[in-house]
Amino acid sequence: MPRRRSIALGLFLALLAGLGVAWQSGLIGGAAPAGGTQRAASADPVVPPSYVGSAACRDCHVDEYQRWQASQHAVAIQAAGEQTVLGDFSGVEFRYRGVTSVFFRRDGKFMVRTDGPDGELADFEVRHTFGVHPLQQYLVELDGGRVQALGIAWDARPAKTGGQRWFHLYPDERIPHTDELHWTQRQQNWNFMCSDCHSTGVRKNFDAATGTFATQWAEISVGCEACHGPGSNHVALARAAQGGDPAAARGGLTVTFDERKGVAWVIDPATGNATRSTTRESSKELDVCAQCHARRGQFSDAYRAGDAFTDHYLPALLGPGLYHADGQQLDEVFNW
Repeated sequence: MPRRRSIALGLFLALLAGLGVAWQSGLIGGAAPAGGTQRAASADPVVPPSYVGSAACRDCHVDEYQRWQASQHAVAIQAAGEQTVLGDFSGVEFRYRGVTSVFFRRDGKFMVRTDGPDGELADFEVRHTFGVHPLQQYLVELDGGRVQALGIAWDARPAKTGGQRWFHLYPDERIPHTDELHWTQRQQNWNFMCSDCHSTGVRKNFDAATGTFATQWAEISVGCEACHGPGSNHVALARAAQGGDPAAARGGLTVTFDERKGVAWVIDPATGNATRSTTRESSKELDVCAQCHARRGQFSDAYRAGDAFTDHYLPALLGPGLYHADGQQLDEVFNW
């Protein structure tokens, strides 16, 4: 993203935070379920549902679970390890604007020596990977519960197409440690900028008085419940129905994707355009996707699948610079 757009978006989101409608709760400080101890699953729809994790879906939804595991959603964030880190940490150097960074291993950990918050070279441990293709970024934990994304990323494409190399996200700009786009600054802060879309059930837990985070999540990556909602009630219904009527296991989720049930798309021979056989009466499926696949500002982190999108997010309008005059995408507006 060009520098001016990144800064403008950051200032807009920071304004929301200053108004007290963002940064109200937040996770990499620990992997406990958001909101504390998880309540026991219950089939009673009055009981607020809680997150149970994608593994709870596996036994009944084998095919769907396997397809999810093969998706980029499942690996949006992973703990750094032999099977998850794609970059070359064999002691290779990367030079950028007078700074020489070194990617290496120490005691089985993935490390980077680069310019830190004070501009001085220091060693930092990579704790998590961020994405898989076409690039992979790396997350470093700093003081105050802040999790930061390095500005140097790994090109995960095959070498024959120009990949398998380190590169800087802002190759044409000098980004000193005082710049908002430096990896230690707010515009590269995972808690604030990234966590809501790359993890499930995130609570930022930002403390405005101390400027610190105690961010929590229900699942570190984008799990089943990110789209289907917390599943404790659904699991309870499924267990209660074992050996009985399979239909009794349905429901219990905060959203049901049934807007396309029985729907067909018919091509109009006069225009070549497809027409839906029945009129869509809700936007719940679009809203679920929009939570992440939209250009928007977040003013509440209490969202769960099934909620109205605009109860938690402020979408960007069809304005110049973001969209073409006919509504097609121009900038990084994420499809919605």
